[in-house]
Amino acid sequence: MMSFTSTIADSVNRYPELKIIDARQIHKEKFSEIPEQAFYQVVSRMAKAGEIERLTKGIYCRPKSGRFGKILSSEKDILEHYLGKNEKNGIVIGYRMYTMYGLTTQLSKDIQMYSNIPLEEKRQIRNVSVKKADLRFDASTKKLIELLEVLQHHKEIEDLNYKNLWKFLSAASEHYNENKLGNILGEIKYKKSTLASLKNVLDHFGVSNTVGKYLKGTSKYDALDVEKIYEATPESTGF
Repeated sequence: MMSFTSTIADSVNRYPELKIIDARQIHKEKFSEIPEQAFYQVVSRMAKAGEIERLTKGIYCRPKSGRFGKILSSEKDILEHYLGKNEKNGIVIGYRMYTMYGLTTQLSKDIQMYSNIPLEEKRQIRNVSVKKADLRFDASTKKLIELLEVLQHHKEIEDLNYKNLWKFLSAASEHYNENKLGNILGEIKYKKSTLASLKNVLDHFGVSNTVGKYLKGTSKYDALDVEKIYEATPESTGF
């Protein structure tokens, strides 16, 4: 018991301060030969002793000593963990993404993202909500996810800027890739109306696609009308 207790403790203590420590991941990758219950008992004792701090169930960090007491992992630390180096392991969606493209000036303290890092389907750490998507987050995959997210939620975006939405749709459509769409839809579920909206956007900007194969030909979908988006922009009225 003592031998693997010290081995687990040594492994955890090698993590830099504030770096996210996922107990389940450590057990799976390094200590799978040790019974889960015994492994978590060691981790729990470390938390009680103050060597590590619990952020949420199964997620810890080594705290840093600050001027006013213990400092725990910040939003930045959490994002770095789930986005990975050069953001190759995930993507931020929701209002953080909308504001980045100027689709709205509304801000949100909550962050939503997809990542291939977590073992669980969903994970909430403080203000960061992480959904698992076993994808390779290259540039074109991320652009296509962003486009799908905007098409799925455009009616819910507060103070939507139609001029910037038009620019976004035009630029994002250039990154369309048939194979990448198939990969994404295998991991993330989007409404049929969202896919119908995607087809409308791609058709409008002259991008060859076979999105129709995901739709029922005789069905009517509440899809985005691209012409109406353009009509809502200042350019269409001459202002």
